[in-house]
Amino acid sequence: MLKKQFGELIQIVKALDKPANISHARNIGAKQNGNSIIVFMDDDVIMGRNDNFARIIEILKYNDFCCGAERFWTTPEWYKYLSLDYQMNHNLQILKAKSFLPLSIERTTGKKNCSEFTYIGNFGAIKRSTFNTVNGFDELFEGWLYQDTDLLMRLCFNMYKYEILAYTDMFCYHLGHPADKEVYRRVNRELFKKKQNELNIIFHVNNFFGRFDDEVLSVIEYL
Repeated sequence: MLKKQFGELIQIVKALDKPANISHARNIGAKQNGNSIIVFMDDDVIMGRNDNFARIIEILKYNDFCCGAERFWTTPEWYKYLSLDYQMNHNLQILKAKSFLPLSIERTTGKKNCSEFTYIGNFGAIKRSTFNTVNGFDELFEGWLYQDTDLLMRLCFNMYKYEILAYTDMFCYHLGHPADKEVYRRVNRELFKKKQNELNIIFHVNNFFGRFDDEVLSVIEYL
């Protein structure tokens, strides 16, 4: 047993020699467990319900993947109000009081903001067989941004069944903190556009979450 664990540790260390990005990290994590369901949850996300994981297991009896839990964003000073001395339920009540649900318009694009829903890597789940079939997250994306959108696009393009968790009243808190994503935005956006062109489609991510922007009501628009 110890020999097996040591061998797995060596493989992880070797994998770290590859370019580091969030897709690579998630793919490594997905390989470390043989369970039939993979749940992704970022380290700055806290579940709003204690029964979320049991409910996901039930949802994936009838679907291939799920995401889109309602995502409340905390103020940047959330940590000032919490304490390890408090019961968890009390800390959750504080987070609720210090959080908001962003129902807004992106100034740069004029499109409805989907950040009130969790993407699949932020908090979502997928059957391992499905994840392996679509080859997981694409590690060609740099840093972060567009990896989740790309995976959702490929899943929808291949017509896998899904459920939006917000429709089942699941929610979570996303802990506010500084993050500079602009360094990756342009290069990853171009890669994502290239992949859409190769498939001859447009993926309407807003439509996926039920936030329709235009006359196209489908998630996948074939060109």
